[in-house]
Amino acid sequence: MRNDTHGRNHAWRTGAVLLGLAASLSQAAAPQWSVPRDARIEKLEARMEEGYENNYMKEHCGYFTLTAEETLVYLRSAQPLPTEQVHDRLDWVQCIVQGTLVSGKGKHRKEVRFEISASLAAHIYEPGKPVAYLICEGTCEERMNKIIEKHVHGK
Repeated sequence: MRNDTHGRNHAWRTGAVLLGLAASLSQAAAPQWSVPRDARIEKLEARMEEGYENNYMKEHCGYFTLTAEETLVYLRSAQPLPTEQVHDRLDWVQCIVQGTLVSGKGKHRKEVRFEISASLAAHIYEPGKPVAYLICEGTCEERMNKIIEKHVHGK
């Protein structure tokens, strides 16, 4: 007859290792995102996302536009979204504002391309890095909705 103490100890150790792994994954550092103080927006354009130019949504996208200043408000207010949460939390509409966030000058010039969806989510394309995702919730969402309302009602 086998002593089952070994089996229970092994199962307990395996469970403890899995719990430790789950805890370390849940505490993984959120991606970092910040907009440099000297940042400016270049090549800003409101449009349909590439490949969706003839989508039925096009007629509903006309209201979604942002000025350079409003775009900076968004980019400074939105929060980075960890890659593992993108599928569950990121809503995307093909009505976008796209452009380039530029900072520095000369050899210190840095360009980061972005796309902001009318759903207030964003893709950030920083050279040499994987695509980053931003999400606008809470105060950011309230602020951006006021900006969008202003465009809708022309005030």
